[in-house]
Amino acid sequence: MGHRTTKTNHKVKVHKTMSYRVDFFYYAFRNILFVGIPLVIISAFILGFNIPHGSARISSSDNLAISVPSSCTLSSSVDEVHSASIVNGRYEEGIGTTTLSTFCNDKNGYSVYAIGDSLNSEGNNTLVGSNGSNISSGTATSGDTSNWAMKLALKAGDTSTTPPTIISPFDSYSTVPITWTKVATIPSSTTDMEKGSNFTTTYATYISPTQAAGTYLGQVKYLLTHPSAATPTSAYIMQEVAEWEDDLSSPGDSVQAIDIRDGKQYWVTRLADGNIWMTQNLDFDIDTARTYTHDDTDLGWAPNSFDANATWTPDTTKGKYNLPVNGTSVSNWSNQNNYPYSADPGDVYYYTSNSTSDDIKYTSLSNCTSAGHTADECKHYHAGNYYNWTAAIASNNSSALTQQYTNAPNSICPKGWRLPIATNADQSIYEFGELLYQQGIIGAKTSTSYAADSFDNIRKAPLWLARVGVIYSGTLTYVTTVGGYWSSTVANTDISAYYLRFNTSSVFSSNPYDKAHGWPIRCLAR
Repeated sequence: MGHRTTKTNHKVKVHKTMSYRVDFFYYAFRNILFVGIPLVIISAFILGFNIPHGSARISSSDNLAISVPSSCTLSSSVDEVHSASIVNGRYEEGIGTTTLSTFCNDKNGYSVYAIGDSLNSEGNNTLVGSNGSNISSGTATSGDTSNWAMKLALKAGDTSTTPPTIISPFDSYSTVPITWTKVATIPSSTTDMEKGSNFTTTYATYISPTQAAGTYLGQVKYLLTHPSAATPTSAYIMQEVAEWEDDLSSPGDSVQAIDIRDGKQYWVTRLADGNIWMTQNLDFDIDTARTYTHDDTDLGWAPNSFDANATWTPDTTKGKYNLPVNGTSVSNWSNQNNYPYSADPGDVYYYTSNSTSDDIKYTSLSNCTSAGHTADECKHYHAGNYYNWTAAIASNNSSALTQQYTNAPNSICPKGWRLPIATNADQSIYEFGELLYQQGIIGAKTSTSYAADSFDNIRKAPLWLARVGVIYSGTLTYVTTVGGYWSSTVANTDISAYYLRFNTSSVFSSNPYDKAHGWPIRCLAR
């Protein structure tokens, strides 16, 4: 899975020795859902023979199952270069034509979003002038102020069986959005989508008589998502971290990134240890009808080797997934060391009280923001899901991992991310401990005591660690008082694995705990 970007250069010349160039950037990614669909079943044909009396009858069966993943793509091609010669005081529309082509064999459809991206800054919809002057975006009508606008339309002659619907007001020349805004969509449909769809984007501008001569640059990004995904706040893709990690060049730099497996978004930050970490809990619901691959999930890693064909199909015979949490009760959760279990508490937030008292529980984002907190602060404290260790390492049976300091080769983190290593045999690695030490939370990477005032700091920016408790024996306990996060590291035989644990008085960066417990997860970039 990946994204393709294309860049087209466009020039508009303005008489009065004015050169006006617009540079548009199209961003696309494939949102592959990998829904396994059994298409063909061949079974139970019987071969008949003349068999002597007393012999067993011979029979045979042969089964074939084919899984077709859902594949969705967005690409662009320039049909007419975006260039025009404009005299000051004039309006011009239809500046160039670019075709945006989609393919999606998912009957659930897709949505396309757009955002201004001038100077590679999402949300900037101005044309930036080399002369110190800019041109803002508008509806491109005449007036006293220069402006520019965008328009989408179905491509002439498109034979799509399910053409996209252009969202108003982008079916006419409209202001380039400053937040990710839906501009086209195909809703859920059982119609054949094999041919894909094509629509075009063009631009218009009005140049006022007082506009200074110069060169003006601007960009627009387009993004394709699954229709059930939340409105994106960025075009950063979790599975593409290797392509944008340099954007987080300094500790404290943060972005929101999208997990293409379900469209959920996470804050991620480069922290003081130099690594990029998720700074909110993984909220991934395990889909038992789906086979996960290296293209979307952290699969295939092993000591001194790599398997790009690694897959994980969650076992439903013994595993249990996304169990609901009702208050403190988790029905059907049992203490399984070696079989996968996960639980989903819903839309719950545990906001720090900034003291040694219990954290504050909010049962919705609106409840959290109504209490005076910003939405971004609240999102960092989302409980996410709980996983026993076997589910956390994307395994159906972890009983083979019994050697202390062994690290599981896989995890349910997105591709390009992994679980932290708690420690190793020669005690040279403490990834949780190193992080806390570099952030000034503890005085040494093996310390179990906080540095001054650091109990508050472990729960605030930039770490945002939350005390969401633990699930054991069907009960959610220690909620609002204890926080913990699984590592990838085996602690003792098949019973325990290491995890980070903290409360008001102590913090353990490599503490052994029963694999049957349900803890949350924070992934870090590979």
